[in-house]
Amino acid sequence: MATARGTDKISVALVCVSMNQLGGKNVHLRDLFLNLDPARFTVYLVCTSSIENSLKQAFTENGIPKERIIFLPRALKWTMFPYIFRLARIFREKKINIVHTFQIESDIFGALAAKLTGVPVLISIMESKVMPENIGFTKKLFYYLVNLFMKNWFFKTIAVSEGLRRELIEEHFRPAEKVRVIHLGIHMPDAYKDRDWSFARLSRGAPVIGTIGRLSWEKGLERFVRAMPLILQEMSQASFLIVGSGPEENKLKQLVKDDGLSSRVIFKPWTDNVWQELESLDIFVMPSLREGCPHILLEALYLSKPVVASNIEGISDIIDEGESGLLVDTLNARLFAEKIISLCRDPIRASLLGKNGRRKILDYFTIQREIKQITALYTRSLKFIYQQDAARTTDAVALQNNVVDKERDRVRL
Repeated sequence: MATARGTDKISVALVCVSMNQLGGKNVHLRDLFLNLDPARFTVYLVCTSSIENSLKQAFTENGIPKERIIFLPRALKWTMFPYIFRLARIFREKKINIVHTFQIESDIFGALAAKLTGVPVLISIMESKVMPENIGFTKKLFYYLVNLFMKNWFFKTIAVSEGLRRELIEEHFRPAEKVRVIHLGIHMPDAYKDRDWSFARLSRGAPVIGTIGRLSWEKGLERFVRAMPLILQEMSQASFLIVGSGPEENKLKQLVKDDGLSSRVIFKPWTDNVWQELESLDIFVMPSLREGCPHILLEALYLSKPVVASNIEGISDIIDEGESGLLVDTLNARLFAEKIISLCRDPIRASLLGKNGRRKILDYFTIQREIKQITALYTRSLKFIYQQDAARTTDAVALQNNVVDKERDRVRL
């Protein structure tokens, strides 16, 4: 396919203007970059972040060339229009054909810059709640009003779960016909593809139970900490692992200390090599209050880890209760602990849940499956735009010929 910018490859800008912690979002960006066919696509990462150096390191260490990573100054974003003009200049210089934005803030900045430069295709993806909880009322109102103005500019908005699709439509962020569900996919390292997992520690009654992710309120980790003493009453040799960083870190550490659990709980900072940390766990826990399509959950299931998680949209799209994991319907820490204890007492069931979870990931949540769907969306969107342009050109020529014919007839008369 020839592109609108006169090159053989399609140039794509993956735009994320607010990525201020390491986690699932930067892993997803990395995986998209590395798995889109380089024979067909030239991909750029365009980002703004308060942890620019850490992100650069995470991207380059995983094989993304420095020249394809573009960071815009965070301070520039608060000036808005100079930031949009800088984005537009990047799109123009890189001859971008598709701007693919991540979350509502990136939608606004990316869409306005794309319009300024005539980028033919806009695609958005929503990986978590559409309107962030951590921004003020004025900014929320501004984003909502701007979105009303530009929501029809997007060829498609990808929702990573059915819950997010409904939110986009019911809260009038996007028209229903412009929203499509494409589940996240994970890249499976070769070292873990044929591993046979042992549950020896479960059999001995000494499981390692843990979670990995951003330590923020929506992850519901206080419930996990409250469940720990209840678990230890039944499984006295259990230990716990919490991997991640975030605003709730100090509070969680204080809760652990207050409950006298410091010798049983290990806190580790976020690592880009989550596979190694997941490998050390016997049971993976996700007590979240809200999720989109949690990347770390997909990775835990791929490693055949038995999972106990909240029964919320985003998680229930992935886990089939009692078949590929256990879901908890309540915020009650005691009921959460009971589910975990039931797996500790039944290693055979835990192993079966883990194997079923892995099968679910291989069937529905691979990066190859996601890339296939996104590639088809990219191709279809450009084809549609080019056909529209061709139709407009044909109509313009026909109109011009009609005017000429009428003028010729008038002269003859």
